[in-house]
Amino acid sequence: MMGKRTDNDARQVELETQFKAGLASQYGIVVKRILPIVVLSLVVDILGFFMIMPLLPQYVLSFGASDFMIGVIVAANALTAMIFGPVWGRLSDKYGRKPILVISQIGTLVSFGILAMADSTMMLLFSRLLDGMFGGQIPTINAVLSDVSRPETRSEKMAYMGIAMTIGTVFGPMIGGYLGSINIAYPAYAATFMAGLAIVTSVMIFPETMPEQRRVDLQKQFHKIDGNGNSESIFTRTVKLRLAQMFGTTMMFGLMMSGMSLILDRRYNSGPMAIGNIAAMMGVISFIIGMGLMRPLNRRLGENKIFAGAILLFGVAYFVYPFMNTITGFYGFMILLVSGSSLARPVVRSRLAQSVTPSQQGAISGYSTTVRSMAQIVAPLITTGWLQIRVLKMGGLSLDYNQLIGISGVVFVALLAALAFIDRELDKPVKVDDLIRENGTI
Repeated sequence: MMGKRTDNDARQVELETQFKAGLASQYGIVVKRILPIVVLSLVVDILGFFMIMPLLPQYVLSFGASDFMIGVIVAANALTAMIFGPVWGRLSDKYGRKPILVISQIGTLVSFGILAMADSTMMLLFSRLLDGMFGGQIPTINAVLSDVSRPETRSEKMAYMGIAMTIGTVFGPMIGGYLGSINIAYPAYAATFMAGLAIVTSVMIFPETMPEQRRVDLQKQFHKIDGNGNSESIFTRTVKLRLAQMFGTTMMFGLMMSGMSLILDRRYNSGPMAIGNIAAMMGVISFIIGMGLMRPLNRRLGENKIFAGAILLFGVAYFVYPFMNTITGFYGFMILLVSGSSLARPVVRSRLAQSVTPSQQGAISGYSTTVRSMAQIVAPLITTGWLQIRVLKMGGLSLDYNQLIGISGVVFVALLAALAFIDRELDKPVKVDDLIRENGTI
C-alpha cells in the first residue's frame, strides 16, 4: 500500500511540474510567484471586510432598527451579489481577471465610504446593496486559483483562500472590535481605508492569469456546440448538484454568523471585544486546517470523506447549540462549526470547479457567488426572524430562539447530507454487468 501511494505521489508531482512549466512557457504565468500575491491581495480585501461585518448588526441597531430590519440590511448585500455575481464571472472569462477585480474593489471602496458616513437605515441599506452589486472579488479570486491548478490539486489551491480568510478573520475583528468599543462607526472608516489599499495592491502587483492568448486557446479547445448549433449549457446535473451543496455549506455558517453579535449580547452579555476574540479564534482554526491539515487529509482520505466529516461536525454543532448556556460552551460550538466550514468550503469549491471546463471557470465562480448570496439572504432572515420572535409557542410546546436556530441548523445539515450522498452515487463508476442488464449488450 505504501509503495503504491508513493508511486502515485511521484506521478502527481511530475504532472504538476509539467502543468506549471506549460503555463510559464506559453503564457508567462509563474505559479509559485502568483500564489503569495493572490493571498496578499485577498488579505487586504478581507481584512477591511472583517473589520466591520461582525459588528454590522450592532451598527445597524445603533440607528434604532428592529431585529428583522437588521437581517434585511445584512441580507441586502447578498441580494445584489446574487444578481451580479454571474455577470462579473463571465466578464472575467472574457476580459481577464485583473480588470474585473479592480472594478469590484472600487465599488467596495465607495460602498464602505457610504456606510461610514450613513445617517439613516436607508443609507445603510443602499451601501449594502451597492457593495453586493460590485461583489466580484471572491468569484474572481476563485477563478484565478482554478486557472493555476489541476483538478487533482484544486482543493489544495483553494485552501490558499482559507489562508487569506484566516489572516483577515484573525486581525480584522480584533481591530474592528477595538475600534468599535471606542466608536461603533470607526470600523467602517477603517474598512474604507483598507478597500483603498486593496485597489492599490491589485493595480500594482496582482498578476493576470487569463491573458488574451490563453482565453483564445481555451475557447478553441473547450468551446462545445450542441446539435442545434448552440453553445453547450454549463448547467449539467453535476453542476446543479454541487451548486446546491454550495448553498447548504454557506447556510451552515451563515445561520450563526448573521446574528452572532446579537446572540452574544443577549445570551451571554458580551460586547464588541468578545466578538473580535471569537472571530480571531475562528481565523486560527481556519489557518490550522488550511495550512496544516487540508493537503494530508486530501491525499489520505479524498474529498468525499473530508466532506462527510465536515457534515458530521455541522450536525454535532447545531445539535448541541441550544444547550450551550455559557460563553465557554459557545466557544466549543464555534470550534465545531468553523472546523466543519473550513473543511467543507475548499472541497465544495474544488468539486464545482472540476465540473466545468477551464474556459468556464469565471462563469462558474460567478454562479457560485449567486448561490452563496442566496444562502446569505435566507440565513440572516431565518436567524433574525427567530430573534425577533424570541419564543415560538405551538400548543403545549414552547421553543426559544436558541432552540429554533439549532433546529434550523439540523434541518439544513440533513439536506446537505442527502446532497452529498447523491453526489457520491453519481461519482461511482458504472459496472459492465450493470450495462449488460440495462441494455442487453455492451
